[in-house]
Amino acid sequence: MRQTDLYVLRRLLVALGAAAGALCPLLLLATALRFVDDIVERGAAVELFAALVLLALPYLAGVALPLALLIAILTVYVRMASESELIVMRAAGVSDLRLAAPALLLGLAIMGIVAWNALVLAPSSESELRDLRSSLRDRFSILFAQPGTFRQVDRDMTLFVHDGTGGSEYSGILLQDDRDSERRITYMAERGTVSVEDGIPRLTAFNGSRHEIDRETGRLTLVYFDRNTIELNLPPVPQRARSRRERTLDELLNPSAEEVGRANVAKHRAEGHFRLASGLMPGAMAVVALACLLLGGENRQGQAFRPALAGAIAFGLLVGAYATKAAVAKLPVLAGLQYAIGVVPILVGFALLALSGRRQPASV
Repeated sequence: MRQTDLYVLRRLLVALGAAAGALCPLLLLATALRFVDDIVERGAAVELFAALVLLALPYLAGVALPLALLIAILTVYVRMASESELIVMRAAGVSDLRLAAPALLLGLAIMGIVAWNALVLAPSSESELRDLRSSLRDRFSILFAQPGTFRQVDRDMTLFVHDGTGGSEYSGILLQDDRDSERRITYMAERGTVSVEDGIPRLTAFNGSRHEIDRETGRLTLVYFDRNTIELNLPPVPQRARSRRERTLDELLNPSAEEVGRANVAKHRAEGHFRLASGLMPGAMAVVALACLLLGGENRQGQAFRPALAGAIAFGLLVGAYATKAAVAKLPVLAGLQYAIGVVPILVGFALLALSGRRQPASV
């Protein structure tokens, strides 16, 4: 690899890191809205929120990495053109294909990462994300008691808290325990905390009283306490239907009609083909951007138009990929279009770069 190639590649890597660093927070912010009601507004631990965000990252990478690559290529090559570096390289006999080689190499690496992510990492992370969200809502929902409302912990337990001080700490606690068929127990406390230890939620109450009523005799037994820990019932975990986003490639391409329903078989296969074709998108966007920026010589009149054209075409390819997936779900015979959206731009753009030849002197 020539020094010029290494020079361009280093600039591309820096620009790629900066673009990914700028895109990820924006995409994460949009994704965090999916579970802000489950976590933030209910006072769960910061660790749980961070775990959800990290599990959402792989699915976002399929969109963020191609966009970051596009931004990096546009930034580096537009700057090289504005600083006349492209003119100098062309004057030294460097062809358009050679100028594009560092970006093509980086695009090839991103294609591999995106393909591996789409086929392996993203489905696994999505499955863990949905399992965690399901547990938070169904199994550990007691951690998120809403002040001023009665919450059915389980069929035989009801919890009321007057106010919440954050982090699963509450004041004005009333807990009705009807698990024992021979007695009814009511706990009242000034304050308390709810925590999970060994997978079991526990209410630790402070400065309260325990009211026990014998169901047969009606006798009341009253005990005051400074601190008392009560194990809370866990409702059974309901069977969760698996979404297409968390299924493996084999499950998507060979779905069971009995499991997913005959109406959803085509949708699963469309998702499978979309994953296979997703690895082509970074290469298609990179080649389109390079063809728009490098073809046409150094005519300054087109310097402002070319990046806009490259961005528009690349964005159109990305939107077209998702639109085609929706179309294939209704018309499976169009499955080949999902691959054509990535393959055709790569072949056409690469051919144009290879056949462009030496440029004429720049016109100003």
